[in-house]
Amino acid sequence: MKNSFLIATHRDYNTHAKIVVDQLESYGALGDGEIIICSPFSIDDKRIKHVKDEKQLNGNTAFNDASRSSNGEFIYILCDDHHVPKEILKGGEFLNSLTFCKRKFKIASMSSGAPCHIGAIPNFPETSFIPSSVMCRFPFFTREMYTKHLNGYVFHPNFNICSHFADNYLSYFLEINGEPTIECNYIRLQQMSNTDQVDDGSVEPYGGSENKYPTGYIESLEIYVDLCKNLKRGEPYVAN
Repeated sequence: MKNSFLIATHRDYNTHAKIVVDQLESYGALGDGEIIICSPFSIDDKRIKHVKDEKQLNGNTAFNDASRSSNGEFIYILCDDHHVPKEILKGGEFLNSLTFCKRKFKIASMSSGAPCHIGAIPNFPETSFIPSSVMCRFPFFTREMYTKHLNGYVFHPNFNICSHFADNYLSYFLEINGEPTIECNYIRLQQMSNTDQVDDGSVEPYGGSENKYPTGYIESLEIYVDLCKNLKRGEPYVAN
């Protein structure tokens, strides 16, 4: 099997993830690929493989659960609220291109507007040691990358409080090993205009005048800083 497309969702299937599934099917992605959705509720759609989200914590743990059921040569991490382009089917070509011929890590990020970066976070001096580097927001990678270099995880399992900072740590791991994130500009995701995302008034990463952050943000930041401080070049993404 060539491609595994993973989606983690806890939102209404018909107005979110199903749109992504419909797009992938229209591109012919199911001919040599699979779509795996991890959610806390069952989904009646024969086009997808469903994995029950028993933890119901966040996208990080759900993506890890979905990845363990995948079989594709290339694995794509997709959001339930972003449209996908037809060019997503060329992700394997990108990872096998000359851009990666001298890279050990066969992983890249799909794009969505201007790149985001990891680095020092205002108001949090404990992050001052983190170098500026492109963030691996929407990763896709080879199965060898997943099994050999990510130790069978998409996101580090310590990020089990909320969805924040798991992609930061992945990006830091790539940067500290001398292979910072590369974005594939022709696989451009586009956020859906209508979602049921709840606005809790928090402002990331600055916290606004009231220093209000999303639930779990501060706790996940502590995990992120601790993992980065203890990670040395050449050490595993997830320690045994």
